[in-house]
Amino acid sequence: MKSIRNSKKLIKQAGFTLLEICIAIMILGYAMIIVARLFGSVTMSAKASEFETLASNFARAKMEDLINREYDSLPEGAWTPDVWTVDASQALAQKGILNFTREVKISYIKNVGGVLTISATDEGLKQVNIKVAWNERGKVREIDYTSLVARGV
Repeated sequence: MKSIRNSKKLIKQAGFTLLEICIAIMILGYAMIIVARLFGSVTMSAKASEFETLASNFARAKMEDLINREYDSLPEGAWTPDVWTVDASQALAQKGILNFTREVKISYIKNVGGVLTISATDEGLKQVNIKVAWNERGKVREIDYTSLVARGV
């Protein structure tokens, strides 16, 4: 008789109640929501880094092109290069993903007491400034690159 009573107690205690299962499902659900939010923010951060890398590459490519030219072939003033047809930015813009704009500004520079300042006349030194801007999640972001080019001797 004793063994039958013990076996009934064991059977009665085996398994989970409906309440325990519901609580476990709620805890798992909250954990999954937290993981999903973290995954979303990590994905957005990775995309932002990708766009910034693309913008940096566009700026550096144009800067390399300009600083490797002859000094006298660098036109003074601000202008927008017409080279987007060969850049990846054009392909991205056509897909409606992203649109980069690139502006180049070349200024004459002079040395006044060890301080470089903008000049109205050519004294053998030019400043090349390239700005790449793009719209990311409703905000305009931009990168600026600046370099100096000296007249060869």
